[in-house]
Amino acid sequence: MSATLGAASPRSRASVSPREIPACYVDGHRVARALDPDLADRYIRYTTLGDPLADRAVEQLAAIVEPQHVHRTIARTVDHYRDPPKNTPEALRQLIESSAVVPDWFNPETAMRATRAFLRNSDMVLAGLVAGAIVEGFSTLIGKSFRIRSRIILNGVRRLKQNTLQLTEQFMPGGLEPGGDAWRLSLRIRLVHAQARMLLRQSEEWDTPTHGMPLSAAHMLLGAAAFSGRLMDHVARLGGDFSPEEQDAYVHVWRYTGIVMGIPEAIMFHDRASACSAFQIAATCEPPRDDDSVIMANSIIQSAPILLGITETKERREMAAFIYQVSRELIGNDLANSLKFPKPTLIRKVPLLFLRNRAEKAVSKVLPGLVGARSRKQFHTLLDVSDLGEAEHSYALPTTLYDENSRAW
Repeated sequence: MSATLGAASPRSRASVSPREIPACYVDGHRVARALDPDLADRYIRYTTLGDPLADRAVEQLAAIVEPQHVHRTIARTVDHYRDPPKNTPEALRQLIESSAVVPDWFNPETAMRATRAFLRNSDMVLAGLVAGAIVEGFSTLIGKSFRIRSRIILNGVRRLKQNTLQLTEQFMPGGLEPGGDAWRLSLRIRLVHAQARMLLRQSEEWDTPTHGMPLSAAHMLLGAAAFSGRLMDHVARLGGDFSPEEQDAYVHVWRYTGIVMGIPEAIMFHDRASACSAFQIAATCEPPRDDDSVIMANSIIQSAPILLGITETKERREMAAFIYQVSRELIGNDLANSLKFPKPTLIRKVPLLFLRNRAEKAVSKVLPGLVGARSRKQFHTLLDVSDLGEAEHSYALPTTLYDENSRAW
């Protein structure tokens, strides 16, 4: 059994049949099997699967609820998750009720340890997320799913805000408890993914025999592993001071978030080491970068200055150039070159950021008064960059394949 996963099912012990592998994954799967054959096979199996509970819920909503009433229908069910209204669509009821079951292994004390470490390092977590983990996520076939549907730059800013909001809310005390803000947001994202999956399967650009399932369960695992274990690697290089126990606690929270978002427990990681292994095998299985990956990864970098409130053209370009260099150093030259990032600068930025961040932490220990001021500034920055406005509280779902034609959601 792979150390990355839980107990293997009888089906998972057999090698994957060539007929089970979407065409674009064949070469990557062969390489990944040399590293971890069990995990590589199980990842590939889940590239053809979505999220049965959420998929049924959005299909039923589309069949019996008018688009203008979707928000109200979902909101009432989420608000009354213990006792949903009698007219709640059955598939939606099942989804919400199952999501309100907290796993036996979830430990609130461990989650609180992660919260303290996150708040202490929130600026570096945000930097590692934007310049590292999200870029790496979009370097996979995930990029195609988003490129087909997106207004690139506008949705790039919104996507960064949503990722930052989810990150912030899940590390707030009680955020992931059923009914909490992070729990609600994770459910919303899960439903949006299911709706997008349904729409993408209607697209002529998505070839299921070649690409598998859009926004598959495998891709949900890859994203969660990138935003947890892999992100901890980036944060450490930027000067973060998570202890090994705090890193595992951070991943512990993401493990629970992943379950709420519909990732099957059978392929879920359980600590930092297994999250990093999951990310490595998943990324290796993925097909080579194409134009969709290039478009989406660059849109994230170009959107980041806007997220930070920089709108003047010259300053925005300078900040984008800085983020490109930091991203290149975090993700590596090979990946950066394949994404057509600008050429590297002579002066490396990440070592300087490491020294600056560690120096600030050292000064804070000598001058404790600075800790409070720095923490307040970091927290206010998080609130600013994650402000989605009214969309934060909306359960409306996209109504068309192409976002520009959709009702507001």
